[in-house]
Amino acid sequence: MDTKKFFITTIALSLAAHIVVLALVGFLAHTGDTDTEEVYTVTFEKQPDRTAAAQEEEQEPKALLENIRSRARGGSVDTVDLDNTETKYYPYLLQVKERIDRQWSYPEDSFTRGEVGTTVVEFSIAREGNLAACRAVASSGHPSLDAESLRAIQSAAPFAPLSEEFGLARLNIVAKFRYTLAD
Repeated sequence: MDTKKFFITTIALSLAAHIVVLALVGFLAHTGDTDTEEVYTVTFEKQPDRTAAAQEEEQEPKALLENIRSRARGGSVDTVDLDNTETKYYPYLLQVKERIDRQWSYPEDSFTRGEVGTTVVEFSIAREGNLAACRAVASSGHPSLDAESLRAIQSAAPFAPLSEEFGLARLNIVAKFRYTLAD
């Protein structure tokens, strides 16, 4: 009987220790991510009255965008923000943004509940124009808003093929979807 109590106590202590470690790791991972939002400059802003998207006119330092690009080096892949007007991809990015904007809406249930927030999405377009990947890299805090951001991109695909002039097999794009309520 003592062996059984010892075994159960050991398992309970191990479980408690694992929970504490996982909680600390999660906390440290989130506190270290406070600067990562500074990297993303693409802005979609959707008002619940379905008016046209308002663009944020902020420019991030080129060094921060270069940090994202460094992950993609070594192949024919580039990473860019969707609002960047100073890139050779600008005409293509404008087409992509317009396609996404036509698909994007403010979820009715989220509007009714007064949910606001910003979802940051990273997606990849393959050379042929197919959507190669799509994931939320920062949540708005509301699953329905995050899901709508991903749905808008997926519904807008496929996109136009990448220009041969780009020399890319894939283009990674980072976008912010900002949901706000009118004052």
